[in-house]
Amino acid sequence: MAAFVFGTDSQSNRRRILYLVDNGGLPHFRLAGQLCGRKSTILSYIAEQERKSVCEEAA
Repeated sequence: MAAFVFGTDSQSNRRRILYLVDNGGLPHFRLAGQLCGRKSTILSYIAEQERKSVCEEAA
């Protein structure tokens, strides 16, 4: 997931994913203990976060 979201699968990006899962509500599921997510769901989540950011800046 880190490589898909941030472009690289570094340890720091893996930690960022775990933080988003725990605190930010990043959509995910686990298979055999491994963190997984659907690309379409993650892209929709990112687009919604961007929309929220633009609306807050406009207000």
